[in-house]
Amino acid sequence: MSREHQPPLTRAEVNALLTHYRLVPTPVTDVHITRWLRELRGYSAGECHAALAAMAGHGAAPTAVEITGRIDAARTNPVRRPQDTPVPRPRRDRAAENNQAARAGARGIRLVYAAMGWKRHPDRDLALEVACRFCGARRRQVCAPLVRNRAGLREERDPASGMHPSRVADARAAQDSAVAR
Repeated sequence: MSREHQPPLTRAEVNALLTHYRLVPTPVTDVHITRWLRELRGYSAGECHAALAAMAGHGAAPTAVEITGRIDAARTNPVRRPQDTPVPRPRRDRAAENNQAARAGARGIRLVYAAMGWKRHPDRDLALEVACRFCGARRRQVCAPLVRNRAGLREERDPASGMHPSRVADARAAQDSAVAR
């Protein structure tokens, strides 16, 4: 309820206030409008609406003196609001989140296989640790069902592991080079 650049009340606004908040018991007449307009002179429609909304549900219909008292109190003691500065969110490490989700998914799959008594092909887990140069599948992603890539090369996925043979070979080579170190 501030006084910054707010136009004074008009007859139509007083009529709307009286009707909306039912401030007079009978239908609104010109006499009511003139009396309330005189008593609320110097106050804006926004201030009157805010004061009436704050006073709603407090029993009988408020008088003009109560409304102006509420507005004057609000003008002398304006509401202090914290500055509207956005609170910076902590930066998310998406790569770490993705790795964590991939590991959790792999753990879940292993648990299901163990619970069902199924055997996983060892080449599959080995091949998932490297990217596929044939289909472009990333690390920890299953190979796409491509048979022929854009270069025209043909390579069918191994039915046992579900991976392209070149990926399995790359994984074995990476494993051998890690062991040789």
